[in-house]
Amino acid sequence: MKYLALGLTLALALPGSACAWSGTATRTAPALPSSPQRATEGGGMRATAIQDAQPTLELLITVRLLAGLTGQPEFRREARTRLALSDLLRPLTDMSALYPSEARTLNAALQAALTPAQAQMLTRARAALEAQVRSFMARARFATPDGPLNLTVARYGLMVPGGPDIVRGVTDCSLPNPYHTGVNAALLERLLTALAP
Repeated sequence: MKYLALGLTLALALPGSACAWSGTATRTAPALPSSPQRATEGGGMRATAIQDAQPTLELLITVRLLAGLTGQPEFRREARTRLALSDLLRPLTDMSALYPSEARTLNAALQAALTPAQAQMLTRARAALEAQVRSFMARARFATPDGPLNLTVARYGLMVPGGPDIVRGVTDCSLPNPYHTGVNAALLERLLTALAP
């Protein structure tokens, strides 16, 4: 975890303004399974705090962990699981905006697609990541010029690929789909390649 300590400054104040994503955002891929409900107000999605962004942040973590597990024999020999995961994940590359309700539904669908053994591997990987983050946060000093440290934001900043910048982009709505750019786009592409037959 040494790389996390290098120049780490979390200045992640919660956004004061709400997201105003259009409820008619163009999609060039089929909607995700289960037709998730979208919380709308005034014709668009609104996410005003870290709690609203949590489904997306949780999905980012799940995809990160799956990318680390797909090389394991338990994943490689389960062709049906690989196909199911690939079918669920591929639409992310074309969605102009990833709504929190869609992220929550997709995260649940990804985990439901796993075999019991794979689900246990994911649970163990998540627990190990959480333990690393707790250990780091117990030792670290965080610079927070905008006020008291939000421990939830700090924790996600250490767990989400791309770190605090991605957490900020998701919570302040400047990054409507984090899988369109940077480390998460590359991670998704690597995962889809690893899931291919």
